[in-house]
Order: sequence, then C-alpha cells, then structure tokens
Amino acid sequence: MSDLDIIFKRSSIRKYLDKPVEKEKIHEILNAGFAAPSARNLRPYHFLVIDDKELILEISKLSFGKKIMVGAPVVIAVLGDLNINPTMEFVMNDTSSCIQNMLLAIEGLGLGGCWCGQRRDDTEQINAKLLNLPDNVFVSGFIALGYKAEEKKQINRFDNTKVHYNKW
Repeated sequence: MSDLDIIFKRSSIRKYLDKPVEKEKIHEILNAGFAAPSARNLRPYHFLVIDDKELILEISKLSFGKKIMVGAPVVIAVLGDLNINPTMEFVMNDTSSCIQNMLLAIEGLGLGGCWCGQRRDDTEQINAKLLNLPDNVFVSGFIALGYKAEEKKQINRFDNTKVHYNKW
C-alpha cells in the first residue's frame, strides 16, 4: 500500500477484536510518533502505553472519548511536556503531529485506531487520579487501537468550496 493509499484508507475505528497487539507493532507505532515534526525540534512529547484493561476502563470513566476506549486492547496517551517547550500552542501542534503519524502507522500495520481528544478538565482528573504524571506533563490526547472489528467505506472528503488561493 502506498503512503497516499494509507492516508485515504484510514478512518476512525471504534470497535476492536479481543486480540492483543504485538509489541513489535506498538514499537513501530511509537516510532512513527517520534518521527513527527516538532517546533524548533524540541520534541516536547512522551508516550504512555496502556494495555491494562482495568486502567483503560478507569480512564474511560473520566475521559471525553470514553466510548471509544472501552474494548480497545491498547490505548496510547500522547503527553505534552511544558518543561521542554512552555508554549502550549506549540506543544499541542507537536503532539497532534505525533498522533496523526501514529494513526497512519496503525492503518499501515493492518490495525485500526481512533484519536480520542481530551478536554482540559478531563485531563486534570486523569493526571491526578490515574496516571501519576508530573505537573508539567499533560494528556494531549489518547489513541485507542487494536485489530479492527469493523470496516468503514472509503469516502472522498475533498471539498473545493474550502480551497482558497492567495486570499480568501
């Protein structure tokens, strides 16, 4: 499959088989995250791999993306580190680039995944109650992933009305 095929085939998968994901595939997904671009190459991110079903369930109770996580054999918390880059906007951009790379890697490895965005109040509770993160580190988003228990039809989302050149 070409890179463009992966981009256009990828969709948000919310249902997973009850099958563990191999450590080698998780490593490749993480490697894709580390390959993402970063403002001034500061790389203000960390990744927390969660495969404990009870912990995933507890996180899902406090998370905006709770329905997506339940049933996923693996959830990766993508974390921003404000000690590495104190500019929140750059950290959010950098972690978002990581998440997109990881979602494409997930598709390329024959798995399914879904980006679970987080609200600030959810993140603070998750940090404080479950993940024991230092004060300077926050959850930018979660990625639920596993072997697909659903397939989605490929949709062409190109919208010419939203393309502008030089000026609005």
